[in-house]
Amino acid sequence: MGRRPASPPVVFTLLLCLGFAIPPAAEGQTRSPFDDADLDPALIQHLETGDLADLPSEKFDEDLWAMAAFHALRRMQNIRARELTEQILDRDPESVAGHCLMGMVQHRAEGNLPRALFHLQRSRELIEARWGPTPSDGAPWRWHAMSLLESAMVNGEMGRHEDKVRLLLERDQLYEPPLPADRGWPLMRLRRYDEAKAAVVEALALEGDLDQKAQALTALCAIEAEQQSRQRGYEACKAAVDFDREHEFPGPTPFTNAAEASLGLLRMDEAEQLIQEATGLFVFGTVSNPWLDLMQLYLTQGRTSEALDAVREMLAWRNRQPAFMDEQNRAETEMASAVFLVIAGHAEEAARITQRAMERPDRTGFTSSESEQLEAASAVIDRLARRAAAERAAEEASWSRWRDAPAVRLRELGHRLGAWASGRRAASMLADERILLATLRPYLAGSVELSEWLKPELVELLGAGLVRSALERARTREDLEGAEGYFLVYETEAAWLAGDEARTLELADLGLAALPGAEVQLRARLVVRGAEAALDLGRRGRALELFDQAMQMDPGIVRRLGAALPVKVETEGGPWPRKVGRLLAASPRFQSVDGSAFVLSVEGSEVGGRVCLTGPRGARFACGTVDPRAGEDADGLARRLAKELHEEAFAPRLDLTQSDISSLDGSPTAAGGRSNDRIRSILTDLTGNNAQEP
Repeated sequence: MGRRPASPPVVFTLLLCLGFAIPPAAEGQTRSPFDDADLDPALIQHLETGDLADLPSEKFDEDLWAMAAFHALRRMQNIRARELTEQILDRDPESVAGHCLMGMVQHRAEGNLPRALFHLQRSRELIEARWGPTPSDGAPWRWHAMSLLESAMVNGEMGRHEDKVRLLLERDQLYEPPLPADRGWPLMRLRRYDEAKAAVVEALALEGDLDQKAQALTALCAIEAEQQSRQRGYEACKAAVDFDREHEFPGPTPFTNAAEASLGLLRMDEAEQLIQEATGLFVFGTVSNPWLDLMQLYLTQGRTSEALDAVREMLAWRNRQPAFMDEQNRAETEMASAVFLVIAGHAEEAARITQRAMERPDRTGFTSSESEQLEAASAVIDRLARRAAAERAAEEASWSRWRDAPAVRLRELGHRLGAWASGRRAASMLADERILLATLRPYLAGSVELSEWLKPELVELLGAGLVRSALERARTREDLEGAEGYFLVYETEAAWLAGDEARTLELADLGLAALPGAEVQLRARLVVRGAEAALDLGRRGRALELFDQAMQMDPGIVRRLGAALPVKVETEGGPWPRKVGRLLAASPRFQSVDGSAFVLSVEGSEVGGRVCLTGPRGARFACGTVDPRAGEDADGLARRLAKELHEEAFAPRLDLTQSDISSLDGSPTAAGGRSNDRIRSILTDLTGNNAQEP
């Protein structure tokens, strides 16, 4: 749990390094080589417009070129900054300024962190070889200060937190003002909590440095959360939000962190309000995407239509961020997209996304999560997508022609094997008891990075016995009012896995009584498990009641859990409706029974037909209708009607366009927003107009 904002934002970092970092030995004497006071107004105008073509040639020294590159970076004209920096290095491969600027370009504009680190270290080496490790009078010390801070940032984004702390301490020993808050986050990631809190206290004691105080409060929020103190974490996160509101600081991170802390106390409405407030606080260069958090909250609560709107905004937000943020949240965004597609009934597309995201995991420099937490979550989501795709293929095989069915079955088998492999991968990452116990406790930092409704998938991976044993330990550590409902979900899964139907039904009923009403997805899972257990116990009436609830809450849960509705097939007309009825009865989603049941009613003929699924209380859940296509025979029409009914019955009603699916699936349109931003940057460079923040 917990994220930190880009530290600091791009423009602030440039100003901090060039305008405010003063070496104690040279205070009041050494000035920045880029101090505008040294330049005549005409030159400043040229730098502001980005046009150097008309300047006198004698003014083209290294400082001027570096100043121009700096202005381009500050104005987010990344291509121009790269070109100017390359020219500096072409003229002087040992240029201190050139290597420092190239490191910043590689970091900020291109996201190539190893290459950025190389150039930043080279800039420091060149300075220190000539002026020593503490450059002051007569030395380009500002480049030294910049290289230290930028190197610290890059190391942090690469997860090298020891190196980040070392560089920050070195920088604070040499330059003013101190930046103790920047050490809070990496020290927390190293679990050196006392030192992290000391850095926070030091930052909060600084006079007049609001930026350091804001960062310190955000770090304290994460520190308390990572120590798994729900109430202290909530209070610290709310304090960070209140400070940002009071001082009108930009950025969503304190708000999304506070939303997580609110969820940790099961304050669902408060969490939603905080995330919604964060959606209006876009800032360039932050890993936080509040629309992603909002989408996950909506899915948890069964608000799928609202989740679709949030998905669209999530992708737009991500495309507005700079390229270097892709290393930090690309996989997270893709996995969130995959979860949404699974819920929306597009498991095949989701599986393509999860496979790609698992091959390219995110760095964890901007989050408080360890790589094991993120990678285990990715494996669970991949397993979910592949199992749903396998169930969908099994359905397809039931209505396919004999010559097509083997290929469909082979695809089903491929998905099941892939799901098995991902499950083993996830299980291997849960050997750490701290992660496992945190995962079983609801909304607690340190857990596998999954929504609560996805975590019961772990029971089958770890085994019923292990989960029950871990639950005993988790209960002894948990004092959250309302946590028992979540524990009962795991117990229900364990009982079902062990084949104890009576206990499964009993626990499912207890869990439904204890869980918050907002946990729609978790409740739907309990309902299906209870329904299956009741059916096996011969309690048909109870099973139908629960299945009816499941279809109202989330019809896709029946497919994702591999369940089958008890149905009667009723046909009207001649042999064609009976053929459709036989195809439907062969589906793994339906179990033909006598007596009370769901009803599949088929009517029509070779010129068009209709099939509807009606619940035991008369509620009509779905209807499929088909008309013949050119050249289509009666057999093909019947099979298409069976397919249509499945598409309608086991997916939510959503206005999900092919463009939406393509954007989520990573087709060329997925990068459209960012591509447009890059094109705008190119046009800006060509025209010399100011780049506008997207």
